[in-house]
Amino acid sequence: MTLVLYHRTSMAEAHEIVRKGFEDLDWDFGLTDARTGEETVVTGTWLSDQPLSQRDGIDGDALLRIDVEALEDELAPFALEGLLWHAKLWVVPSEWVNARGTVRFAEVDPRSSGLHPAIDLDDDTPSGEDRG
Repeated sequence: MTLVLYHRTSMAEAHEIVRKGFEDLDWDFGLTDARTGEETVVTGTWLSDQPLSQRDGIDGDALLRIDVEALEDELAPFALEGLLWHAKLWVVPSEWVNARGTVRFAEVDPRSSGLHPAIDLDDDTPSGEDRG
């Protein structure tokens, strides 16, 4: 079965992920251990079942789509319950997702893609007028 998962990040990091695969990072998500009260850090790559955005506290101008050959039950050990009300979130070992997943760009902020001409936001010349 193919699961569709998402990861938002910077353009530079997205290009590296597409080229080389995910790398494990440490994430704290503001979690604390219920027994000790200490900050809990999880290591891996965060993935979600919905595209997340800045409204969700996730920065990044590139959204990656990861098609993963796995059953959702296989993700259960990596689930972070209750962090998002509208999406499921996992922190998965990069080796696991790199072995099972195919990564591609799903969305790019055109202002940072380098594919569009730069716009001078201070220029009040109407579009189409000669600026020379």
